[in-house]
This record gives sequence, structure tokens and C-alpha cells, in this order.
Amino acid sequence: MWEQRAAVAVFTLMVCVWGGVAEDCSYASLFKHLNLNNKTDSQVHLRPVRNWTTPTVVRVNMVVYGIIEVNEKAQTFTFQTWHSTEWKNEFLSWDPKHFCGIIFMEVPRGMMWMPDIFIQEDTSDSGATLYSRHLQLLSDGSVTSMAKGELKAICQMNLYRFPMDVQRCNISFGPFSFFGTAITKLSDGTLLTNLSETYMATDGEWEMTSITVHSGFDAYREIHVPRLKYQITLKRRPMLYIINCILPLFYFLVLDVGTFFISEARGEKLSLKVTLLLSISVLLLILQDILPSTSDQLPLIALYSIIIFSLMALSLVEAMLVSFLIDLDSRTAKPEPAPSCVVTETQMEAPQAEPSEEKPEEEQGEKEGHHDLFLLKLILKEVKSVRQEAPSEVSPGDRKLGFYSRLAVTVDVTFFWVYVISNVLFLIYISTVWISV
Repeated sequence: MWEQRAAVAVFTLMVCVWGGVAEDCSYASLFKHLNLNNKTDSQVHLRPVRNWTTPTVVRVNMVVYGIIEVNEKAQTFTFQTWHSTEWKNEFLSWDPKHFCGIIFMEVPRGMMWMPDIFIQEDTSDSGATLYSRHLQLLSDGSVTSMAKGELKAICQMNLYRFPMDVQRCNISFGPFSFFGTAITKLSDGTLLTNLSETYMATDGEWEMTSITVHSGFDAYREIHVPRLKYQITLKRRPMLYIINCILPLFYFLVLDVGTFFISEARGEKLSLKVTLLLSISVLLLILQDILPSTSDQLPLIALYSIIIFSLMALSLVEAMLVSFLIDLDSRTAKPEPAPSCVVTETQMEAPQAEPSEEKPEEEQGEKEGHHDLFLLKLILKEVKSVRQEAPSEVSPGDRKLGFYSRLAVTVDVTFFWVYVISNVLFLIYISTVWISV
């Protein structure tokens, strides 16, 4: 009888223990244990610390997995980001051993206190960010909030080395409240950079090279406000701009140097130079739509275009001056008298024989035939001598140049060498500055 009562008691104890364990294994029992159902508005919105002098440390993580747009004129950039915020609630903790090893649970977002963290450079719409509907709560009281979305932020860009520029943009996290909240990083910049490169979904004009994290304080009316700054380094891929802008300008410059080998006597030289200037004007209009008008320093590509345009305009003025000098020389030169091809009467006169006695008619006819043949030979001899003295075509090298023509040649040769040397020095300088980091 005693053995039966002992067996019943052991069985009842096991049932009670198993029933308690089964009840404690549910999230509902843990939710009830934490007294989350009875939270009043004051308890939800107050900072969860047992001593008000204890600061709530907020740890922030951010990963960039998409570069959507970089607007140089508006000085803004748009990223696709994922960021998490973690802090500790000193009133929400439990022992996992009493709840079947539960170390993690999700709590609705509106039932717990959350830090008022904002991004200082953010200009995007609040609806562009998607927040998780639940907060992740750990057994030690750590709470994590996760969000993802489109982040549009202000970035002061330096476009001096455009299109080989590197931009460094800051994303600063800070609290609205000046007291009781401290911000620090959750992961270092190397880990965030590797994660961003792994999950990067875009491969466009910009390439993200690194993410660095800096913690510090901003002074505001003698109050130190905590700030956590993520500095994102972006590098532009310049190949498209090199093909569309830089190389065409260089080719126009080479063509302008080639116009010096065109003869001044033809009109194609001036027309070609004018066409090249118009082509550069079109490229300058394209650059005007890209570069911001509020830039403090003139970008190198604008300086590159302006100097090439100025050099080609100066080359056009020089070609006009040389053409004017050559025309002036041709107008003031005196025409040389043409060699006379007329045979004088004395040369054509045949030697007359002394008067003699009359001869028969046959001898008279022979004398007249010899006289005509003599005149014909004399004319042929004079024509040959004229051709030898005055050639039909005079080469430009044998032609005697006037004062203005010689001046035009001197100006053209001197300007050519000065023009070529200045272009080479300018291209070496501009390429060195562009390539240098």
C-alpha cells in the first residue's frame, strides 16, 4: 500500500514538473514573466536604466549594398543601406535555464523604449526607409532594431580632379536628446567594407573603396553631443568621360597642329580651324550640364577645355595674320616684264646680195626659196632661246619672296614651335595632376 502511494506521488510530481516546463517553454510565459503586457505609457517611453546617471550606450552598424545615384550639381548621393541599432534594457532580462534555453525573442516595436537616433546629412523621405516590425530581445536585455532603405544624404564634393576624382562622404548618427545617450560603433570599418563589397548589388559609374568609422563629440552651446561618423570613400570610373570628352579634345588639338602643314594659298586652313573651334564649343556645352556652377575651384577638365580652346583660337588668329601678310605682299609686288618673243625686223632681214647682172628666172626662184628657208630657221632659233630664258612654271622655292611674305614665313615657323612646345608642356602638367592621388 505504501509503495502504491509513493508511486502515485512520484508520478504526480513528474506531471507537475513536466507541465511547468511545458508552460515555461512558450514565448507567452516569457512575455508574461517580463511583464510586457502591463507596461504603461510612462514605462515604455522612459529610458530603461535603474540609475538615471547611467548612460544608455547605443551601438550602430551600417552596410552599403547599392550606389543608386551621385548628383554633382545637387551635391547629394543616394545609397541603398542596411543598418542596425543595439542598446540594453536593464529591466528586460531572464535566465534561459528557466525557460527551456530561450535566449532570443521578438517584441512588437511600439512596446519598448527606443533611442531617438537620426542621420544628420539625411534628406530622403521618411517613407523610403523600411523598419522591422519587431525588435529582437536577448536574455541579457540587449535590444536590436533593424532597418533598410534608400538613404539620400548631402555630401560636399571636390570636383577638381573630375573625372578621376575620389569623393569622401560622411553619414553622421546622433541623438536628438543631449543627455543620457552615448553612441559607439558595433563593428570596425574593415568588416563593414568587406560586407559591403560582398553584398554590393550595383556596378555602375562609382566604386566604393572603403568605409571608416569615427566616434566623437560635437560641441553645441557648451554641451558635448555624441556623434558616430561613417566616412564612405567613392571612386569614379572615368573611362566613359575619357572617351567622350578628354580624347576628342586631344584629337582636335592634334588636328589643329596638323593645319600648319596646309598651304596658306588655299582656303581650307581657316575653315578647318573654325570647324575645330565649333566642335570644342559643343563639348563645353556638354560639360556645363555635368559640372556644378557652385564649385569653389575650377575643375581640371574645364581648365583643360578652356586652355585648348584658347590655344586654338590663338592659332586661328595667327593663320589670319599670315594670310593677310601674304595677300599684302602680292598686292604691293611690281609685276616683272615678260620676255619679248617678237623677232625684230633687222633679225629677220636676210643678207642681201650685191646688185649683179640679171640672171635667168630659174636662178631667181632658187634664191627666193633659200631666203624663205633662212627666215624660218631664224624664227625657230629665237623661239628656242626664249623658252630657255623663261621657263613655263616657276617653283615656289625659286620664286622671289617679298618683305611681307618673308615676314609671314618667319611668324608661321616661330608660332608653330612655340605652339607645339606649349601644348606638350600643358599636356604633361594636366596629366600629372590628374593621375596623382
